Amino acid sequence: MPERILIVDDEKQLAHTLRQTLLMELPGTCIDTAYSGEEALSKLADGPYDLIVADLRMPGFDGLDLIKGVRYLDGAVPIILMTGYGSRVAEREAARLGVDYYVDKPFDIPQLLDVIHRLLTRGNLHA
Repeated sequence: MPERILIVDDEKQLAHTLRQTLLMELPGTCIDTAYSGEEALSKLADGPYDLIVADLRMPGFDGLDLIKGVRYLDGAVPIILMTGYGSRVAEREAARLGVDYYVDKPFDIPQLLDVIHRLLTRGNLHA
């Protein structure tokens, strides 16, 4: 079964661009997008993912709320949290919730791809 990645970001263009990049870099991988935390949890309820890449700041159900819901549904799935509004408080809370990697926007695509490859092969990366 192909690996499954869920990208969650209310910035549709960023989610689409990241999806297209991952489709080129990880052929055969199933990559879904969600544009809100609520939509992401709905997709997670339909089946497991091997990796979640999520934005921190989204209207309504933000990235930290999403992570809490993800951890309730699947405590082991690796999570990469992206943000354009980083803070030490958010970073600490993300680490407490079990986020595997925390990245500031704009991010370096090759570095993010390296992290994704390592997490998909179950590398041990904790932010």
